[in-house]
Amino acid sequence: MITKTVIKVRKGAKPNKPIMIVGLPGIGNVGKLVAEHLRKELKAKRIATLYSPHFPHQALMLKDGSVRLVSNRFYLAKAPKKGGSDIIILTGDTQAVSPEGQYEVNSKIIDFFKRGLNGSFVYTIGGYNLGEPITKEPRVFGNATTKSVISEFKNTNVIFGKSRGIIWGSAGLIIAFAKMKKIDGICMMGEVGPFDIDASAAKAVITTLSKKLGLEIHTQNLDKMIEKTAKLVRELEKQAGMPAMLESGTDSSSSEHRPSYIR
Repeated sequence: MITKTVIKVRKGAKPNKPIMIVGLPGIGNVGKLVAEHLRKELKAKRIATLYSPHFPHQALMLKDGSVRLVSNRFYLAKAPKKGGSDIIILTGDTQAVSPEGQYEVNSKIIDFFKRGLNGSFVYTIGGYNLGEPITKEPRVFGNATTKSVISEFKNTNVIFGKSRGIIWGSAGLIIAFAKMKKIDGICMMGEVGPFDIDASAAKAVITTLSKKLGLEIHTQNLDKMIEKTAKLVRELEKQAGMPAMLESGTDSSSSEHRPSYIR
């Protein structure tokens, strides 16, 4: 019986000075898209699995006809440069469904990263909705644990001090718990439109993140998703007799006064 949150670690998992990238389902599914894309590109191997009674009471049906519990999973990718930090990618099927569960699961994640993996830096990935219809070139907003972390990103395109509101779920709590545990970190949020799955926002985050970490990441699969979305939008606009939103982009001058939601 799983009566509390547990992390089952595979034998031989010994990462070197790891950083962690957390991408779980949320607004625009940005975090999930980023994490899964990086996992495949970096050929990361699973080293641990987190189960919790705070996850939805569901079992997933698999292609071979079997089932498994919903979970979060830790993957290890070796450092791109010799002597550098290995990369832990945390993704999964769901987040905890209650406030108590969010606190338990996310504090467990940070404790495992610090004590079990001797981790040094955390990136959480989420979406940020400014209330715009569609964004042609999504921006990347950031909130960090310390001013020194913010200064580390001054030569990137991450925008600090402009995002407003609340960071719901793992994207916010993991960074907050990291700060409490004296671990540096940043929440990177891709600017999303009205879609349940926003590949454009995910690509914006991956482009920024890969430059920061010195990774060579191909984005052809995301480009295909972006084009499919653009095609769908054009068809809907044509049917409704509306101007092409994707062509006009958005007016960011009034974005500070629009509602936002981050996760």
